[in-house]
Amino acid sequence: MQRTSFLYALASLAIGACTLDTGTSGSGDDGPLGVAAQSLVTDCDYLNPTLWPPLPLPVDFDRELLIRDVAVVDDVCRTTWSGSCPSGGTPAAWTFGMLMRQMAGATPVHEFVAEWLHAWEVPNVVNGFPMPARPGIRPTLIDPWLIASGCAPGAPIVGPGACPLDITQAPFRLLAILNRADLQDPSPLYGGPPSAGEVRFVFGLVDLPSGGPLPATVILEYGLPSQRGGAPATTFDWANAFHKLSDPSLGPIGSPAYLAHLESLLTDITSPGAEPGALNFGSAIAQVRTNEIIFGPDWKLRESTLQQVGLGPNAALLVPDTTKQTPDDSLNASGALDGYLDANALWTGSPNLIDFTQTPVPVPLLGGESTSPPPGPGPFWDHTPTTPLQAIERHHFALATCNGCHSPTELATPFTHIDPRPPGAQSGLSPFLSSPPIPAGGAVGLPAPGTELTVPDPAGTGAMFSYHEPWRRVCETTRILNGVAAPFTRANGAH
Repeated sequence: MQRTSFLYALASLAIGACTLDTGTSGSGDDGPLGVAAQSLVTDCDYLNPTLWPPLPLPVDFDRELLIRDVAVVDDVCRTTWSGSCPSGGTPAAWTFGMLMRQMAGATPVHEFVAEWLHAWEVPNVVNGFPMPARPGIRPTLIDPWLIASGCAPGAPIVGPGACPLDITQAPFRLLAILNRADLQDPSPLYGGPPSAGEVRFVFGLVDLPSGGPLPATVILEYGLPSQRGGAPATTFDWANAFHKLSDPSLGPIGSPAYLAHLESLLTDITSPGAEPGALNFGSAIAQVRTNEIIFGPDWKLRESTLQQVGLGPNAALLVPDTTKQTPDDSLNASGALDGYLDANALWTGSPNLIDFTQTPVPVPLLGGESTSPPPGPGPFWDHTPTTPLQAIERHHFALATCNGCHSPTELATPFTHIDPRPPGAQSGLSPFLSSPPIPAGGAVGLPAPGTELTVPDPAGTGAMFSYHEPWRRVCETTRILNGVAAPFTRANGAH
């Protein structure tokens, strides 16, 4: 059985979705040097006290990177419209409705949200590929919301006679808040602009009659703004501000001081004007992504972005966009996909591995919706038998896609990395995000053996692929806090 190892990964790897590996070493070595077996960081210079002095305050994964404690996501002040704020705070600040209101620009928020939802009710074409309607959105999401808004089920939500959705009744529950400063990269991610990192709000769909969770998530993904309070802000500035959340002097997660600091950060990211010059009075929203199986058959992933619709730059709407780095489902194991893979394949025995982030999928191949797992004989992303790809290359490409990242075949992930939850319960995490972020028992600067996620190649080659994503994110954040600009590893989980 072949296992992809440290020695095999002496390369510059980068995948834009569940990116697999490293770029240049942060230790000042000349040239690219991989230090990971896939996402399994086998050595982190910035966590090795013989190479870098330890931070005065270590990075706490749960306090500053992936925040899902119920004291935060069920905070009665900031996550509801009806709760009181005895310890201070802005009512409803972290609700889906408030974030949409801030994003909507000059468009009334109920119209802004309705236009976004309506895209599932009608067939669309994105980049020349059909995107069929998902009519299950009406009985599971739209009609219950209409009823809660005092409207009749079946009423239109757009156009003449539309009944306005009450944004305070939005059927979405906050699951987690993520600081993705690790997505920072001075070079473009999957063909986009240079990234300063992101902050993400993950919401789960709620069954309004029962209050229970439904199998659907929505992620609001904001770019870290280039300014804060009128002063320039870099990835280091944002990471340093978020790092204060790890300070025990704030008290436990969910304490008034902790929540107040978190709110101050998020307000400067989500408020209008956060990114001067951007659409809708300077919204910093980068994209809105969905992952669901309740609107129709199969798990489907979509992406929407703010786009002008003829009403001016401050009345942009969320419009279906291509799913980045993800070919249309119809192109799996096709000649068109082979052309891209063959052009970027490396010769057998090469010490290098292809960087699919910096070699984006050609725009004509990108679809508007992806199915998980990918349709095909596998089912997984594959090439035709005539394509001489190594197993690692096929896997690297697949993990760069939306439906490879959210896939039981490619990453042992049951579609969602952060699970929908009932009230009062903490969201579960996928195996990819479940490894200990600071493993006990490892050597200096190393994760403990046996704590990684290891998955077999679904193509049946016998190769094994290993990941230690929480540890990798702690490593990257520590690198940023040390003032080092060049990423030590590449950005994972961008989808």
